[in-house]
Amino acid sequence: MSHYDATFKILIMGDGTSDKTNIVKRFCYNIYNPSERLTIGVDFNIKTMELDGKKFKLQMWDVGGEESFRFLLPTYCLGAHGGILLYDITNRRGLDHVLNWVSIIRQKTRRIPIVLAGTNADLEQHR
Repeated sequence: MSHYDATFKILIMGDGTSDKTNIVKRFCYNIYNPSERLTIGVDFNIKTMELDGKKFKLQMWDVGGEESFRFLLPTYCLGAHGGILLYDITNRRGLDHVLNWVSIIRQKTRRIPIVLAGTNADLEQHR
């Protein structure tokens, strides 16, 4: 069993079109699957990192983005240390939903840091 100096729970959230799963899989395992299936509920991924001689474990919680799974989000937020909120730059609705995502997160967490990032920058011509 590995010893970690710290473990952090990071929520990865956003609408279903934001490509969350592929971004998490690329970050954690350096893999990309253009036909990745829809996340149902939540998918867990682990990334181990070392910085300044310390070992950190990131628990990446890839939260399903479809409206039908949104009721589960408050439970997944418990114990989170931070969040990454993704939106598809080619889909205006995703950006419109950002405040809804933040509102749900703030209901169940302390004031954790949340980073907002746009995806599909390679498709800027469709913006």
